[in-house]
Amino acid sequence: MARVRVLGSGREVGRAAILVEGSGGSLLMDYGVNFDERDNPIFPEYVRPRDLSGVVLTHSHLDHVGASPLLYISVKPRLYATPLTLDVTRVLLHDMIKIGGANLPFDEGVVDDMLSSATTIGYNEEVDLGGLRFKLLYSGHIPGSASVLVEVDGRAVLYTSDVNVIETKLMGPAMLDGLSVDLVIVESTYGSTNHPPRQFVEDRFYESLREVVESGGVALVPVFSVSRGQEVLCILAERDPPWQVWVDGMVRDVAEFYLKHSGYIRLYGLLAKAMREYNLVRGWQDRRIAYREPGVIVASSGMLKGGPSLYYLKRIAENPKNAVFLVSFQGRGTPGRQILETGLALAEEIPVRARVEWFDLSSHIDQNGVIRLLKSMKADRVALVHGTPRAQEALAKRIREELGLQVEIPAVGDTIEL
Repeated sequence: MARVRVLGSGREVGRAAILVEGSGGSLLMDYGVNFDERDNPIFPEYVRPRDLSGVVLTHSHLDHVGASPLLYISVKPRLYATPLTLDVTRVLLHDMIKIGGANLPFDEGVVDDMLSSATTIGYNEEVDLGGLRFKLLYSGHIPGSASVLVEVDGRAVLYTSDVNVIETKLMGPAMLDGLSVDLVIVESTYGSTNHPPRQFVEDRFYESLREVVESGGVALVPVFSVSRGQEVLCILAERDPPWQVWVDGMVRDVAEFYLKHSGYIRLYGLLAKAMREYNLVRGWQDRRIAYREPGVIVASSGMLKGGPSLYYLKRIAENPKNAVFLVSFQGRGTPGRQILETGLALAEEIPVRARVEWFDLSSHIDQNGVIRLLKSMKADRVALVHGTPRAQEALAKRIREELGLQVEIPAVGDTIEL
């Protein structure tokens, strides 16, 4: 009998790890990592690598790929992902090891061995693992990302992974319409809320930047290196701002991979324009220049936990002409959350007199989006993962009332029998 085991992301955001098992084999979808407030890694539940028929990495965010090298220390299960996901995953894992290697049970050699033996696959390309088949579907989350449709023992399971149903600069909406499945495992990161209209947010973001720069200030935009930074660059490039724009941190490296894999980028020309026309920070001399004149600085990391964004924050925070515009989720205990909640920054409690705002440029589906997604397919059952219990309960209630579907909210370690 086919079953699904939730090894991570049950009643929590991140640490994604979903195992589908049947009489003919097993497929692990994602194996991510979370971090506690002291930056210690929190891995998913253990699975024996030699028992896996295959592993799929749905996209290149650490909460979906960060624990995957654990599976390749002694044996090498077959690994599948899109080419872009594999390229960016290598950069992310190497950076994670560089920052916190002392707390990790693997090194760069394990990562390189894992990725060198991987098989790249495209969307809608069926892979047969013997008693189990799967294919990747366009998920609309970030470039190269995928949902996974698995068929095992006469049952069909859709794992959406992170998914989005709206159009952004980098991505089109998910292509999951018309599917018929026994179980859909869907993310619920924003299960209790809805995003404001995207165009409204982009316009407000740009106008806020304009106000700051034209008043002689510097606007720091801390961004996630993967996708969010490149999305912000595209938003700016579309509007042709007359001011200086600086790009710093791993945002540059990931953008280069995006340009290399142009077929995954919806508005490729905007990203190419941004990388061609904006100032790419190449070293400390550029860094010291960037914050001394009015303009915009797009820099990682998105939660201000490290990277060049932290350097800039310390230098612009106390000037009320400047601004810190947050465009990413700010986790509990992070400097970004601290600024939003207290107006102070870091352990030194630097008073942030700069203008502070948060803009919702999320690449995750919201509550209305989940309802719309489920209406577009035929599903017998729904399992909610990758969300807080409060958000999941709100979403489950609406799904039951509006769609009449059976909804489960599994915890880490739970099994769903099919």
